[in-house]
Amino acid sequence: MALNKYMHPRNIYKTPPNFEKLAALYPEFSAISNADVTGKVTINFKDPLALRVLTKCLLKSDFNLDVDIPESRLVPTLPLRLNYILWLEDLLSAIQRNSDIKGIDIGTGACAIYPLLAAVKNKWHMLGTESDLKSFSKAEENIQRNSLQDLIKLRKNDTKSVIKHVFMSPGNEEYDFCMCNPPFYSTLQELCESRSPARLPPKNGFTGSPQELITEGGELEFCRKLILESKEHRDNILLYTTMVGHKYNLNVLIQDLKSEGIKFTHTEFCQGRVTRWAVAWTYKDYDLYNLVPPRDKPRKKSTSTMFLLPEISSCKYSTDGALEKIKEILNRLNIIYKIFDKRGNTISLDIIANTNTWSNQRRKRRLMRNESPAKKSKMNHEENESSNLDSQSGGEINGNVEEKTNNTSSLDKCLSPTKEESKESDQPLVHAFFKLLKKENEIFLEIEFLNGSAGKEGLHQILQYIKNNWKYFLCFIFFYSLPKLTISN
Repeated sequence: MALNKYMHPRNIYKTPPNFEKLAALYPEFSAISNADVTGKVTINFKDPLALRVLTKCLLKSDFNLDVDIPESRLVPTLPLRLNYILWLEDLLSAIQRNSDIKGIDIGTGACAIYPLLAAVKNKWHMLGTESDLKSFSKAEENIQRNSLQDLIKLRKNDTKSVIKHVFMSPGNEEYDFCMCNPPFYSTLQELCESRSPARLPPKNGFTGSPQELITEGGELEFCRKLILESKEHRDNILLYTTMVGHKYNLNVLIQDLKSEGIKFTHTEFCQGRVTRWAVAWTYKDYDLYNLVPPRDKPRKKSTSTMFLLPEISSCKYSTDGALEKIKEILNRLNIIYKIFDKRGNTISLDIIANTNTWSNQRRKRRLMRNESPAKKSKMNHEENESSNLDSQSGGEINGNVEEKTNNTSSLDKCLSPTKEESKESDQPLVHAFFKLLKKENEIFLEIEFLNGSAGKEGLHQILQYIKNNWKYFLCFIFFYSLPKLTISN
């Protein structure tokens, strides 16, 4: 429960649920829990059945809701859902909307969890939209079994739109807010490859259907589509909001809203070991950013560092050319990267380093100098083979998103693991943003630390490696395949 202290201050789950009490009250919870010799009750969070029973019992004990959660559908994380509702309360209060609230839940799901919580907790009138027939039917059943038909309505979405379909019928419907928990992934492959093999498995079991987890273009394109449709219906909804599962997507969406001159704010939802984000925007005269300032868990202020990438005579001096060289270096360092935005002369990447492959470079060179010529030649040959393997591996996802992992070179393997690598943590060593941008005919690399056990120092070590090796990596020319060259120091 590492992040519980950063939950919304009104979230009842800042204090973890009393499992002993739940086991005494609900036989189904007792059946999936275990008690040790001291009487402490625990459950297996990797078991989807245990997660379903826990959520069902918490909804009953804390909200008097009787919810049937089907096996084939997503088990909602209750503290996270409550965080979202509480943030909406803050937003509505800030714009002095305190009664007769009407909201839309986009993609309400089989549990209709947001409308149920909003109706029971705040007596809000909710419209839930759903495109999946099975989820729609189950949501309808859950609303009826709690006798909330007067507060909650459902509408089937048979279109490709996100919210436009709500306003296709005659009449000028108006709502106070819309909310959304969009699917994270664009393809089944992206879903399967979303977690690096170098990281420990998640603490909780996996639940959810492809319909709930996958959407065309992934989370970012879904949210961008919502922003696009919101312009057309700016007078129908006071507050547009959506949850965001990846922080780099949040930053892209914020830049989109800024570039359009749309007033917005954002927040961070912390619960258990999971962090999610949300963004809200409006076309009305509300200064959301100052009314409900962004809420992040306390951390040192993140500042970006910018480095001028020197021009190399044999290379095309452009952001695309620089990107190919950066990719070459990241592949060599076994660093995972995703290109998530390309606009004009700016390219943005999200990078994750799970192992330290950049340290002790001077030691490597010193070892090379001290080796006999024959052994040095062998080591050079091994590095060349590893580099050639690197260039042949990996692939593109949906044309503009790339995620690659490659084998470390033999020299990297001869080094013992660093202290950071040995830590058993879900957190990577370094998670950061890279941005390539062109200013006045010069190419810059801007880096910003997000998180990671190696801290900002780890990111600066990676930057130093890039500086030291910038001129020693092959520059690709687009649409041509050139043989790989290796230059030894």
